[in-house]
Amino acid sequence: MSKIPEQTIEEIRTKTDIVDLIGEHVRLTKRGKNWFGLCPFHGESTPSFSVSEEKQLFHCFGCGASGNAITFVMDIDNRPFTEAVVQLAERLDIPIDASVEMGSRQEKNVAHKQMYEAHEFAANFYNHLLLNTVEGEKAYQYLEQRGFTRENIEKYSIGWALDDWEALSSLLQRQGFDMNDMVQAGLVIQRDNGTGHFDRFRGRIMFPLYDDHGTIVGFSGRVLEKSEKEAKYLNSPETPIFEKGKLLYNFHRARLNARKKGNVIVFEGFMDTLSADRNGVENTVAVMGTSLSDTQLIKLKRITNDLIICCDGDNAGWEASKRFAGLVLQKGFSLKIAVLPNKMDPDDYISEHGIEAFQEKILERPHTFMSFIMEYAKRSKNLTHENDVLQYIHEVMEELGGSLAPVEKDMMLRQLSLDTNVSVDALEQQYAKATGKAVRKEQSDSFSEPRLPVIPQRKNTMSATERAERLLLGHLLHDGSLFDTIQQRQEELFVHDDYQTLYIRLAGFYEQYGAPDFHRFAETIEERGLRRIVLEAAVVERDPEHTEREVGDCTNHLKKYRIQQIITQKMHESKDAEKMNDQSAALELAREIIQLRKSLSAM
Repeated sequence: MSKIPEQTIEEIRTKTDIVDLIGEHVRLTKRGKNWFGLCPFHGESTPSFSVSEEKQLFHCFGCGASGNAITFVMDIDNRPFTEAVVQLAERLDIPIDASVEMGSRQEKNVAHKQMYEAHEFAANFYNHLLLNTVEGEKAYQYLEQRGFTRENIEKYSIGWALDDWEALSSLLQRQGFDMNDMVQAGLVIQRDNGTGHFDRFRGRIMFPLYDDHGTIVGFSGRVLEKSEKEAKYLNSPETPIFEKGKLLYNFHRARLNARKKGNVIVFEGFMDTLSADRNGVENTVAVMGTSLSDTQLIKLKRITNDLIICCDGDNAGWEASKRFAGLVLQKGFSLKIAVLPNKMDPDDYISEHGIEAFQEKILERPHTFMSFIMEYAKRSKNLTHENDVLQYIHEVMEELGGSLAPVEKDMMLRQLSLDTNVSVDALEQQYAKATGKAVRKEQSDSFSEPRLPVIPQRKNTMSATERAERLLLGHLLHDGSLFDTIQQRQEELFVHDDYQTLYIRLAGFYEQYGAPDFHRFAETIEERGLRRIVLEAAVVERDPEHTEREVGDCTNHLKKYRIQQIITQKMHESKDAEKMNDQSAALELAREIIQLRKSLSAM
C-alpha cells in the first residue's frame, strides 16, 4: 500500500477549518477569540470544550482532550490515522491515491471490514434487482404509488430481495465472503443441519440502515402484501456493526440540516423520515426501536437543544410520545410535541395532505409538554361524567405537579377549570398536594436509588515537576537542534513514564522527519492520553529568546526531583537496615544520603 505524501497531509490539515469540522458534531458558540461547546468525549452540562480558530486546535478543560482536525476525526470516529486523513480529503475534494484508501480500510478489523463490504454489496444487488429486473417491477410500482421516484430510490439505495432462499447467500459465497462472518453480519442464516446457508431477507423491499458516517450496517425489509405469517417489517439483528439503540436513522444526512434549522424532528419509523426527507424536510431522524437511548440523545444534544417529537396519531403513538418526552426532558432539551389527527402516521399525513400542510398544521403548531399532557389525559374521557372529570384532573396533576413555572401553572389551572367547570381555587389546592407528593417522592428516590459512580475528571492543578516536564517537552517539540544537543548528553531527562515514552518516540520522529512539526508528531500517536500531553506541551507559553535558561531551569528541577526520590528511597532502606541490626549497611546508606544532600545544595 502506498503512503500518503507528507505535503498532502499538511494540505489537508491546513485547509480543514476545525471550527466547521467540530461544528458538525458539537454546537459551538463564540466567546471572545475561541468557540465553546459541550465536550463530545465526556458527559458534561456546562461547556468546557474550546476550539481555537487561530491555532486550529481544540482542548477540553474538563477531561483534557486536545488535538487538531485530524486527531479529532481519529478520536470522535475511532479511526486510524490514515482513514481519518482519507475522510478529510474526501470532505475537501482533495484527491488521494486509491491504493491508500484501500489500505486505510484494511486497518479495520478484518471481520468487520467484510461485514461493511458485504452490506454495501448486498445493497447494490438489491437496488439492481429493483430497478433493472422483471422480478422487481411489482415492488417498483408499489414504491411509485407511495410517492417514490427513481431518483429517490437511487438516493436512498432502496432495493428488492428476491423471494428465493439462496439468491444473496450463494452470490456472497461466490464473491469470496466468509460465510461465518455473513451469519454474524445478519445477512444469512445457517441451516439447522449445518449443510449451508439461506437468505435472511426474501420477498421484501429493502431499506438500508446507515451509521453516523453514512455506511450501510443493516437493513429493514418490508413485505409487499400483508400476511399473518410474516411481520410487516423485518430488521437486521444486532451485530458487531449494528446496534439499534445507538443508531438514529438518517442522522448522517440530518446532522447539518438540524444545525442550520436549529431543531431536529424525531419520528417513530424510518418511513416517516423518508417521506419527510424526500419532500424537503431534511432535519428528521427516526429511532429503530421502542425508546430513545442515552447514546441517541447525546448525539442529538451535540447538534441542537431543540427537539420536536412526532409520533403516530394512534394510542401507541401517544404512548411513545409521552415516553420519549420524559427521556428528552431528563436530558435538558427544549421540547415540543407534534400531534397527528385521526390516528394517522406522518407518512400517511404527508401522502394525503401534502408536505406544506404537514409543516404548517403539524410541525409549526406543536404542543408544549404541559399542553400535550393535558391532551394525553383528556383522550377517551367524557368530561360530562364525574368519574372521568376526577380521573382527568388526577392524571394531569400526577404528571405536572411540582414541575411547572408560575405562568405555566396559572395557564394549566385555568385550562383545567374551563375543561371541567371546577374552580381554579379548588384546583390550586389539588396542585399544591400533588407538588408536595412529587417533592417527597423525589427526596425518597434520592435516598433509595443507588448512587451512580463518579467519573473522575482530569485534575486541573499540576505539580511543579509536571510543569517542568511539560515546558521542557514544549521546547523539544519546537526545536530540533535543542533535541539533538540534549540527546547527545545521554542523560535521563523526564521522571514520569508518559514523558519518557514521548521522549523516545520524539527521537524516532526526528530521525524520520528531520524537522519539528508537533501537529504531525501528535498524529503519529495512537494513545489519546499521550496525544493530549503533546498538544498541551506544544502550546504552553515559552520564551524563545531565553530558551537556554528555561531549559536549564527545567532540567535542574528534574535532576533535583530524581535526587530527592533517591534520598527518600535510601532513607527507607536505612531504616530497614537498622531494624535488621545491619549497622554497616545503615552507616553506608547514611554516608550516601549525606553526599546526595550535598549535591542538592550545590545545584
